[in-house]
Amino acid sequence: MACVSSKCGKPGVAMTRSPRKRSESNVHHVVARGTGRQIIFENDRDRQTYLGMLSKLAEEHDCSLFAWCLMDNHVHLLVKAETEQLSTMMKRLDSAYAIVFNMRNEHVGHLFQGRFKSEPVESDAYLMTVVRYIHQNPEVAGLGAMRAYPWSSFPEYIGPASITDTAFVLSVFGGIEAFLDFHGEKDPSAPCIDENRGRNLLDASAAYAAASKAIAPAKPGDVKGMPRRERNAAIARMREASLSVRQIERLTGVSRGIIARIPSGKAGGP
Repeated sequence: MACVSSKCGKPGVAMTRSPRKRSESNVHHVVARGTGRQIIFENDRDRQTYLGMLSKLAEEHDCSLFAWCLMDNHVHLLVKAETEQLSTMMKRLDSAYAIVFNMRNEHVGHLFQGRFKSEPVESDAYLMTVVRYIHQNPEVAGLGAMRAYPWSSFPEYIGPASITDTAFVLSVFGGIEAFLDFHGEKDPSAPCIDENRGRNLLDASAAYAAASKAIAPAKPGDVKGMPRRERNAAIARMREASLSVRQIERLTGVSRGIIARIPSGKAGGP
C-alpha cells in the first residue's frame, strides 16, 4: 500500500493559530464551525448552496476533495491541496457562504468562528482513519445510519461520485470491499480533530427539534435578531424545554451570559 507522502509517521494536530502546520503529503483534515457552535445549515437548501460553492472553489484552486460531511453546526473536509491554496479556498468559501446564509436567514454577524482548523494527514493508515471518522460523524451524533445520511461523501463511495475524488481513497483501501469493512468498525479513540470532542453530540438533533417546537413558528436562528423582550421569552421557553445554556447558545448565537440570566418560564431579564 503506497503512502500518501514519503513520511509515514503519525501526524500531529495543528491547533495553534500560527503558523499553520504544513503537510508534506498536501492532504489536510479540515474542520470549520459556526461561531458559538451555532447552526450554519438551516435546511437542505443551505447545504446544497455550500456544496455547490465548495465544488466550484475546489476546482478553481486545484484542490481534490477526498471526503466531507456537513453537520448542523460544523463541517469536516479531507482535502488535498498546498497549504496556501487550501487557506485561500477556505477563506473564499466561508466568506461567500456566510453572505448568502446571512441574507437568506436574516442573520447578522459572523457565521464561522475564526479561521478553520486543520491537521496534516501523512500516512495511509491515518488517511483511512480520518475518512472513516468523517463518515461516521452522523452516527456518533445520533442522526442515523452512515449509509442513510445524505450530506456526506459516503454515498458517493457506494454510488455515483459527484464532487468527491473517490478513486484515490479507494486505491489506498484496496477496493470498495475493504473500504466498507473498515467503515463497519468503530474507533471512538481516533485522534482526529473535532469541534465537538468531549461534548454530548447525541442530543444535537433532538435539541434543535426541541428548541424549534418550543418557539414555533420562529426558528432558533431567528432568536438573536428578535427584540429584547421577545428574545428573552423565546430563550425562557427553550430553557423550560430542558435545553442547556450551552445548547441554546449553540442554536441561537446568543451569548451564554445573557442566556444564563434568563430563568425558564420568565420573559424578563436584560
